[in-house]
Amino acid sequence: MDIRRRKVIKTSVRSSIDRLLIQARRAYDEKKPDRSIRYVGMVKDLIKKNKVRLPKEVRNSFCRKCGRVWIPGKTLTVHYDRKNDCLRVKCVCGYSKRL
Repeated sequence: MDIRRRKVIKTSVRSSIDRLLIQARRAYDEKKPDRSIRYVGMVKDLIKKNKVRLPKEVRNSFCRKCGRVWIPGKTLTVHYDRKNDCLRVKCVCGYSKRL
């Protein structure tokens, strides 16, 4: 495959991922968490299929374990971990991540 064609495909995939994450947040706000989880699953499938590396903002916007969109105060708690000197993010499913 041509390099230019790959770049075009990856940029279109990134824009699709951004749109899907926006729709996932909107669906969660409309009290439809199952639809939100489905959108995040579609994002994961796009990432795997097209081997796209995402910026940290996008990578840290959903849970890898349960597929929920992270919204601080609703699906996410954030606190400072003194032992490791970092921020600790914890999803409602129990998945924890250092930032």
